[in-house]
Amino acid sequence: MKRLWMVVCLTVIANLGHAGSIDFRPEQCQKDQLGDLQIKMEDMGWEQSLGVMANKFEAIYNSGKRLELRAYQAETGFVLPTDKGQLVHLEDHFLKSVVTHIETAIEQDYVDHIFFSDMGHSHLFVDLEFYNSQVSGLPTTERAKTYELVFNHKKTKFLYHTAEQLHMKNDDVLVDDRHTQWRFFTRNIVGDNLQSPYLEILHAKKHKMNTARLEDYGSQSENYYYWGAGFSISASKDGCFAYKDGNETKYFDMSLYDVKYGVVDHGGF
Repeated sequence: MKRLWMVVCLTVIANLGHAGSIDFRPEQCQKDQLGDLQIKMEDMGWEQSLGVMANKFEAIYNSGKRLELRAYQAETGFVLPTDKGQLVHLEDHFLKSVVTHIETAIEQDYVDHIFFSDMGHSHLFVDLEFYNSQVSGLPTTERAKTYELVFNHKKTKFLYHTAEQLHMKNDDVLVDDRHTQWRFFTRNIVGDNLQSPYLEILHAKKHKMNTARLEDYGSQSENYYYWGAGFSISASKDGCFAYKDGNETKYFDMSLYDVKYGVVDHGGF
């Protein structure tokens, strides 16, 4: 039995790749193909209770459904494809920072699940001097280059609106549940691009659902440009990148695009 256990462990280790300090599974970090199962908004739903959200996460995680146009491993390293066929080249420190955001948020009970319903999309705080000098003048045709610059710049910070589809209020009154209320007050987390395990919490006092923007960053808001369209992340048993959820290793994918509705066009993202 001991020998079998060692063989299993060695097999798992052998199937993991290491790009710098990024753990990933090369066989799962391939470009998506026509016919791949994709997550749709109909798989989730708004105003979920904690229990419903947990069930939906488990169902999606084990379904084989993944993000469309997800990051993959190319000859030059990891890239994010755009819907125009361009490639955004991702540096290791950016990927490791995202993994650190996920693991820290889970450890601190800021999030419960890695998918759109909870922690699944980001917005960017781009260093204002850098934005003005190197980003703002780029033409719209160089979308991939623009994303590449802001994702990989070490002064960029990432805002996640968590608990996105969690039922937290009845009319204007918070649900009478301690964890739900905790999730409401900690739903805006900001991580850096330096692999730091420190997350900042923003509170949007004037917003009914506590949805923060750059103006809620206090005096630091003067130093950044708000970039609304960041990246999406979603966990899957077939995902590319590894993250720790307690003692368990799970996997997730990344994309430039939010999950779409599969039946009705609701206007894109």
